Amino acid sequence: MKTGIFAFATLALLQLTSGQPHRRTHQHHARDSNAYGLSYSPYNDDGSCKSQDQVNGDFDKIDGYDLVRIYGVDCNQVSTVLSAAKGKGMKLFAGLFDISNVDGDIQTIVSAANGDWSSFDTVAVGNELLNSKSASADDVVNAIKTARGLLNGAGFSGSVVTVDTAAAITSNTELCDASDYVALNCHAFFDDNVEASGAGPYVLSQAQEVSAACNNKKTVITESGWPSQGDSNGKAVPSTENQKSAIDSLKNSFSSNLILFTAFNDMWKKNNAGTFNAEQYWGILSD
Repeated sequence: MKTGIFAFATLALLQLTSGQPHRRTHQHHARDSNAYGLSYSPYNDDGSCKSQDQVNGDFDKIDGYDLVRIYGVDCNQVSTVLSAAKGKGMKLFAGLFDISNVDGDIQTIVSAANGDWSSFDTVAVGNELLNSKSASADDVVNAIKTARGLLNGAGFSGSVVTVDTAAAITSNTELCDASDYVALNCHAFFDDNVEASGAGPYVLSQAQEVSAACNNKKTVITESGWPSQGDSNGKAVPSTENQKSAIDSLKNSFSSNLILFTAFNDMWKKNNAGTFNAEQYWGILSD
């Protein structure tokens, strides 16, 4: 059995694991931690790649997090973020944004590790591919198997997962079986009946439902946050104050197994009405 990402919050453990968790031969024990993860994207406002010095400067502003999540292998980000994360004593949650070039993308991660996997916690194979209808469940499962084989062959013994939404996972539970733990993106903001102060209980309830659908398998929230600007979605109102309230609520519901979204505002993204013109404004550490 391998070491995993975070230890469950006591509350989450009691509520998410009513019986013995479903185990696979490659599933991981959680490591003890009382901190959280944070997602990060290494792009300038114009979409160009940040340099190592720029990434280091960003990480100088990041404190109190055990792990950093990235989404792809472009911009040399596995190497630049790995270097910065090591300097802060953080683990890396690496990722393949899609599964169009699994062999090549995994080789990029293997090259960045250069034989030292001590700072790698997880590798995600795809982000919301079923939710976006970018791939089938069979395609994702096969990609996970391919990636795991390549990573294990290169000496990686950490977790390999795919990340998706609650609806996608509960409708395609083969994703649970293929992943070392269930990796769930969940944002209370997109439910128009949830206020910022209720973000934590909402996300915890979603995690409970997903874990139950996955035979009580360990579930990690791999994205959750709240925007500071944008259009209102019913009771879900973007503001700096509400962002703080939502983050506090999430931390009250999870003492771990939570990756907050995201470190800084992503001005390289394009706002759109479908996501309430808030795409750029989820940064927790932005002014």
